[in-house]
Amino acid sequence: MSLPCTPVVKIRLGTGASFADPLVLGDPLNGILGTNVLATDAIQVVDVSNTVQQISVRHGRDRMFEEYLPSDATIQFQDFTGDWDPTNTSSPYYPEVKAMRQLQIYTTYNGTTYPIYAGYIWSWDYDWRDPSADYALVTIQCVDAFRLLALANITNVTGAANKDLPGERINQILDEIDWPASARNVDTGDTELQNDHGEERTVLEALQTVEQSDLGALFVDHTGKITYYDRGHLSQLASGTPVYFDDTGTNVQYQDIRVSLDDTELANQVTLTRYGGQPQTASDSASIDEYFLRSYWRSGLMMETNALALIRAGQILAYRKQNRLRIDGLTLDVSEDPNRIEAALSLEIGDPIIVEKQMANGSSINTRLTIQGHAHDIRPDRWITRLSTAHPLSTAFILGSAEFGVLGTSTL
Repeated sequence: MSLPCTPVVKIRLGTGASFADPLVLGDPLNGILGTNVLATDAIQVVDVSNTVQQISVRHGRDRMFEEYLPSDATIQFQDFTGDWDPTNTSSPYYPEVKAMRQLQIYTTYNGTTYPIYAGYIWSWDYDWRDPSADYALVTIQCVDAFRLLALANITNVTGAANKDLPGERINQILDEIDWPASARNVDTGDTELQNDHGEERTVLEALQTVEQSDLGALFVDHTGKITYYDRGHLSQLASGTPVYFDDTGTNVQYQDIRVSLDDTELANQVTLTRYGGQPQTASDSASIDEYFLRSYWRSGLMMETNALALIRAGQILAYRKQNRLRIDGLTLDVSEDPNRIEAALSLEIGDPIIVEKQMANGSSINTRLTIQGHAHDIRPDRWITRLSTAHPLSTAFILGSAEFGVLGTSTL
């Protein structure tokens, strides 16, 4: 079986670590004037797609801690020439086979280019499974820009002030490490923040504190951009036109589904404490009576007032106080049906889907969800994609809509 679209894997070799991709004329992702950096002779972009044997990509949100994790990728390819041997002084890539070189994966289907992964190589492994083989099996392991943010410490944030909005603060923090504007996509947000406290922490910790204070989503997208969606953006996405999945063949048909009913997300007493403030608690007595006391807390948040902390606590409580049946994810065999291909490649973080599952008693589950992560396992003859999902924290208020015009439920 041949794949309906071919994954392209490119490695960027050059002098030293770099954030931006070099400009490659004619390339659908790296040929963008004003975004990509004009390359020099010292920079090479090497396409290893023809020798790739296996690709594994993981990207998504931790359900327990409500944070997006660093995405990772593992790529295995064959080296028939020894050019990827870091000790080979005759290699055209010598001496640039090193850690922290960029890697990019994308594919093109029906004339549209879909980015799949962008990150940095942290490990090169070599294996000769058969001593008589005339090639090495090279395995590279990659992680996205979150790793770089977690390895850099800051203390002061230049320009920070009371009443900064989340987008302003995120950009100020990224400016501290000279992260290029072309490699970020940051919403404004609407939670007024207090001045930065000036304590030492990692850049990632500083950014995630802002994310948690605004109840937004901070992640690295498939092109490698540090991305922040504020609550309004997430609500609008959740209320958008969904892609329909089912097990009847009427819509996009999934091959597997993960349905759960457990207490993983349950919380009925939520306490948030801003930096220098007093704990603010929202609780639900009916949920406590039903499920016992289930506490959730965060401290060191950056909203400016206690009143804002209490509002955010109430929003988390509204989402977590009920024990509900969850659809945690779908599995798609992209190797076959064209409808699955476009769904697997086009859906991004926050995008809405509606999933139907037929049950044994003749009833069905039918629920609106949002995309929270992707996993791809690709071999020359098989492509499996797993979409992780969650109920939206909130949806935008749409006047006149039976689904999104509900006062007290939809977000105005």
